[in-house]
Amino acid sequence: MNNRTAATLIASINFDFRGERFTPSIVVDLHTMMKEKQPLNYLYVPLGTSIGLDAYRYEYDVMILEEIVFSDPTGLATDFVADGILDFVGFSEAWQQQQIVSIIQPIAKQHLNLSDLMQHPDIQKAMIESYKAGQQNPNFTKKESTTSSPF
Repeated sequence: MNNRTAATLIASINFDFRGERFTPSIVVDLHTMMKEKQPLNYLYVPLGTSIGLDAYRYEYDVMILEEIVFSDPTGLATDFVADGILDFVGFSEAWQQQQIVSIIQPIAKQHLNLSDLMQHPDIQKAMIESYKAGQQNPNFTKKESTTSSPF
C-alpha cells in the first residue's frame, strides 16, 4: 500500500515584468495547508516570497494575475492533478474523508474487530455518516453530568 497520508506537489508560475522573466516555484505540503485551513490562493504569498517579492511590489501585482501551475503530485494529490490543474475541491473532500477514517478506524478495530475499514465499505460508510452527524449535532453526543443536581 502506498503512502496516502503525504500529499505534496510543486506550485509554479511563469510571468514577465519589464522584460524580465520570473519563474517562482515551491513545494507545497497540502496536508499542512489543509490543517491550517489555507485557501488555494494563499500560495501566491510563498511563491512571491520565493523570489523576493512582497505584496507591495509591482511584480507581485503582475504575478497574481497568472494561474498557478501544479506538477509532481505525491500521495493523495496524485488523484487530483491533471494538466497542471489541481482539483482543490475534490482533494479537500478526499482529504477530509481520509481524516475521518483515521479517527474511526481505531473504533472499528476496538468494537467490531475490523482492522481495515476499506475492506468493509458499507460499515465504513455508516461510521462516516455517524461521525458527520455527531459533528453537526455536538450537543447530542455530549454526556450529561450525573454528579450535579439542581436540588
